[in-house]
Order: sequence, then C-alpha cells, then structure tokens
Amino acid sequence: MVFKKLIIQITKMKRYFLILPFTLLIYSCSGWKKGLVGKGNNEIAFKNAIIDFCNTSSLVSKDKVFNLYSKEYNSGIVGVSIIGNSNKIYVVNGSPEGRIKDQYIEYKGKLFCWYDDEKGRDPNIIKKLSDYKVIDSVKVLTEDMGYIRDDAKKGLNYYFCKDNLQIYKKEESSIALPREIKFDLNCTQ
Repeated sequence: MVFKKLIIQITKMKRYFLILPFTLLIYSCSGWKKGLVGKGNNEIAFKNAIIDFCNTSSLVSKDKVFNLYSKEYNSGIVGVSIIGNSNKIYVVNGSPEGRIKDQYIEYKGKLFCWYDDEKGRDPNIIKKLSDYKVIDSVKVLTEDMGYIRDDAKKGLNYYFCKDNLQIYKKEESSIALPREIKFDLNCTQ
C-alpha cells in the first residue's frame, strides 16, 4: 500500500517537472515585452524597437553597431528603422570626417545610435563608438575609406501607434522607412 502511494506521488511529481520547464520557457520568451513602454516620444519608440529587435530578430547577430532612423507619418504612426552600421568614422588630424551620431543606447552588448537635433550630442558617444571600433584615426583620408552603401543590407522597420507605443507592426526590408505605409495599424486596441 505504501509502495502504491509512493508510485502515485512520483507520477504526480513527474507531471510538475514537465510543466515547470514549459511554463518557464513561455515566461522567458515573452518576459521582455514587459519592458515596452506605452507613452512617450521618439526615444521611447527607439527603446521599444531595440528591445523587440534584440529579442526577436535574427538580424541582431549580424552586426554589433546599428543605426536608427525615425519618421512621423500623417496617420499617427511613428516609424523607426534599425539597420546594421557598415561605415567607419575617420578622424583626420583630430577632426572627424562627416557627421557623428548624437545619441546612443547600449543594450545586450549591441550599440544603437541615431541623430538627435533636439538633444544634441551625448558627451560619451565618441568613446562609445571607439569602444565598438567604429572610429578610426588616420593621417590621410583615401578614396577607399569612403561611405559604403549596401542596398541589399536588410534592416527592420517598426511602425508604432503614436498614442500607444506598445501597439506596433514590423517588417524586414532593405528600404528604411518608406514614404507611405501600405497597411493599416489598428491603434484603438
């Protein structure tokens, strides 16, 4: 009789040991969504896009540094584009050639940078870009050090409802933020 009760208890425990990992897996897969913020400005939209990108996109493994761009559409949609950085910034005689991104977020070992005319340049951006080996000091700039444009490089475009940044749609594309959106995004959820 005792043996039979012991077998029953072990059987019940096996069920719990099977259910527990499954539950933890489900929780860990969507736990990052709790970090998404509903209200805010473009920087909050950037943060939401970065969180989703790092947790769901295979593109995150292709680069260490990513550029972000934003666009506001007339329909109350905020577009955010994330694409891997293909270019170095060259410093010739202490002066950078070309414009340097203004702001950045470092998340899960990746660097995300963007221009921000309102906030201006973060004082740590040069050091951070150097840490990720995006800046090179050279004595002379040569033709082969120019801007690289890779039209085939894929990025991820996010379209957020301006009034609720937790409602969004995303699409992989080699075109960063098209002029018009060709789909509806239900922002009244």
